Amino acid sequence: MKPKKHTIPYDLLIKLVSLAKGFVFQSIEENFQGKEELESPYPSALLCNHVSEADVVSLSMVYERLNPKIKMIIPAREDILSPKFLQKEFRATGVLKWFFKLIDATNIIPFLLKYIGAVPIKRPFRDNARELLKKGELRDKVDSEWTDMVDHIRKGRNLFMFPEGTYNHDGFLNQVKRGAYYIKSKIDKLHFNSFTLTYDHLSYRKTKLYIKYGKPFEIPSEMSGDQVVKLVADILGKHYTVTIGNLTSFVLLKLEKETKIKKQQIIDLLTHFKTQIETQFPEMTIASELRKESFHTQLELILQKLKKINFIDWEDEMIRTKELLYQIPKSIHNLKKSNIVLYHRNQLTAHLTKLESIWNQLTIDTGVKSST
Repeated sequence: MKPKKHTIPYDLLIKLVSLAKGFVFQSIEENFQGKEELESPYPSALLCNHVSEADVVSLSMVYERLNPKIKMIIPAREDILSPKFLQKEFRATGVLKWFFKLIDATNIIPFLLKYIGAVPIKRPFRDNARELLKKGELRDKVDSEWTDMVDHIRKGRNLFMFPEGTYNHDGFLNQVKRGAYYIKSKIDKLHFNSFTLTYDHLSYRKTKLYIKYGKPFEIPSEMSGDQVVKLVADILGKHYTVTIGNLTSFVLLKLEKETKIKKQQIIDLLTHFKTQIETQFPEMTIASELRKESFHTQLELILQKLKKINFIDWEDEMIRTKELLYQIPKSIHNLKKSNIVLYHRNQLTAHLTKLESIWNQLTIDTGVKSST
């Protein structure tokens, strides 16, 4: 089947979605490996980590980097394409409630999403999946949805795909599912590429988005499902960007409780990490603020936020870490709210071995006290 090439109306609609970036993000930083594009020959599956609803806006930005541009098929939550989605999702009151009700009445959101290429996917233990599970019908339903996606690919569309299946509420990748393995088993000549989204919620008034674009890779037909899962998780995990927010979080959580440390020492630690990463691990992606060592304003904003939620004391140039910072919440369903420092540190999970080696050498050289 010939690929479905993009059209002016299709591009305009995605451009319309991308206009929301100004409301959602402080700014967007893109990092490439070579050319400023994401190679996507037909047929391709483009894999991405799944962070939040804002990923929809992120995808519209990535679409502009596709080479070639081909119409996409995008798995979407079943309820997004259902009536009254905005009212059910946001449960707004007052004027906003009536605004959402008006939009829902037009049915414009399901229409536009379906035009872009969104197809409804049933999520485990959501979207009445429990009832289907009791009836023994869930597996058949899931299989039919994947078959539908394969049909769309065979009809000329490329695939945007979230291998985790659900949002990663704790900062790092959820368990990667076998979707890539399944699709590959149905379309033997399928190409793969990836991009990883890193959201920094700490360093700016609004969230800053970092997009790290990958390189094409193949999944050999002899690979088992478990091997494909590991391959996909490794590729997505290693491309998280090292930002001011997650590196500061890493450093703070390495300090002992009630540690007193000067702000300049934090700056020196971050600068040291930046230098060692560039020297020892150049394959890791570093945020532009760290590369330029122009992060003093961002660090002050982080400290202000952490003082406000009682994670640290900060007076003049002295910082004291508090016990609350190190407490692991009973539930990590929404770690961004319960411990935003741990949330950001978790973004670095795939990099931890390398960062720990830098930290261990640092503590030997400087005598910095580290938590166990």
